[in-house]
Amino acid sequence: MKTLSSSAPRLLFFIIALCAPAANSAAYAAAKPDVLVVLCDQWSPRYLSWDNPQVRTPHLDAIAREGLIFDACYVTSPICMPSRTSLVTGLYPHNAGHSIWGNLSGWHVEPDAAPMFCDIRAAGYTTAQIGKLHWFSGQTWRGEFEKIDDYHRALGLDYVVDVSGPPSAATGNDAYSRYLRERGVLKQVADDLRERYLKWEFEPRASVVSPDDYHDTFVTDQAVAFVDKQPADKPLCLVVSLHSPHPPLDAPGEYATMYDPQSLKLPANVPEAFVREMHEIEPAEMRRVLANYLGKISLCDAQIGKLAAALKKRGTWDNTLFVFTADHGEMMGAHGAMTKGRFYEESVRVPLVMRWPGRVETGRTAALAQMMDVYPTIVEAIGGELSPARFAVSQLPVASGKRKAVRSTVISEISKGPHQQLMVRDARYKWWIQDDEEYLFDLQADPWEQHNLAGKPEQAATLHKLRNDALTQLRRDQTNLAAGSKSKIQRLREEEAAKKK
Repeated sequence: MKTLSSSAPRLLFFIIALCAPAANSAAYAAAKPDVLVVLCDQWSPRYLSWDNPQVRTPHLDAIAREGLIFDACYVTSPICMPSRTSLVTGLYPHNAGHSIWGNLSGWHVEPDAAPMFCDIRAAGYTTAQIGKLHWFSGQTWRGEFEKIDDYHRALGLDYVVDVSGPPSAATGNDAYSRYLRERGVLKQVADDLRERYLKWEFEPRASVVSPDDYHDTFVTDQAVAFVDKQPADKPLCLVVSLHSPHPPLDAPGEYATMYDPQSLKLPANVPEAFVREMHEIEPAEMRRVLANYLGKISLCDAQIGKLAAALKKRGTWDNTLFVFTADHGEMMGAHGAMTKGRFYEESVRVPLVMRWPGRVETGRTAALAQMMDVYPTIVEAIGGELSPARFAVSQLPVASGKRKAVRSTVISEISKGPHQQLMVRDARYKWWIQDDEEYLFDLQADPWEQHNLAGKPEQAATLHKLRNDALTQLRRDQTNLAAGSKSKIQRLREEEAAKKK
């Protein structure tokens, strides 16, 4: 994989004129696309309606039918902060200036290491993120900035509403906590969430607030209000970051009862019974958990519908690059596990859908992608310049049908305890090492990852190849802080030559 030092605009905008609708064709052709990214939290790729008909997401389905579904998109780390930081930096967790392996407290991404929004803003865009940010924790940014708004502006963001998630304390002063306080229900919400976290965050029980007052609805309403206020003559790039379907499993109102647990079918790799956090989970309980999780997914879908409607009202929906993805997945009982932080498909693979009529193909692709590739894809699509030394790769050549793939492998990494854990996947196989144990799965023959082939003598060549692939990619994807350096003698000679001109 090549290191991206720059990305000259390769999408010629006169082509847009040829593909544009007849109505208002001249104005449409001249306009850069709006960009809308919907980033969900903990959405397992096993629960997408095009693969799992139990899932009800009519708005997302309609968008996906008009766009391209990436079936092999992986996060750089199957946990929130490293994954989200990779998105805004275009770097892997192991890169200098990133080096975050978990959900750390007292940490923030440095603005000069996170140029995503700066690159987009430089292309003439109004930039915004509304909802969960999670590239910082605490107020360590105060060492460099007087106000949080100054920090956001340094990251390239013109507008921010940070809603980190549902409040578990009645002392919160974020926008959503203030909203709940005005409604007179903040303490009730905070007490309910605290009880869930202390007991078991996967307990399926309806939220104490209605869907209209739920945090994802609040975030979406803020995003719609932002879109409505934007001038028609300037393109926008808006990232809407929803907290769902992340636990606690508190789908609100009708979403808590939308799915009948008894009618749900569990995946093949969910055991008959297992214990997690001293909680025994049998099939009937697992189906109740799944029903609430799917309710939260359907709630997200309703928000996606509202966002699409806002861009239709703005008149730019058919000239909008729409991206739907997630920061990581959710095990949801697979292999007897809950939550994230694992290299199984349920946790490390994520949904990725792109829609841009006339520019992005329709259908599905098996091309390998990393979720952080969303960043350079946007920059290329809008005719911007990518900051140097990024290891994310634009997927626009794949999305536009010009190339079958831009990656031959993808990697993911996480640190639990003293050792780094590393995963690599090629077109067919996935290998990872966890402490001293190795795993190898043939994803074509064994998509549910139930047969570890790492100890099979006949798989020695495959195991060797993937180990080597991992080392090769890690070698290529190291941040080189000496890139472009020149020796003292070379500098002197160049200075002397310049004087003679």
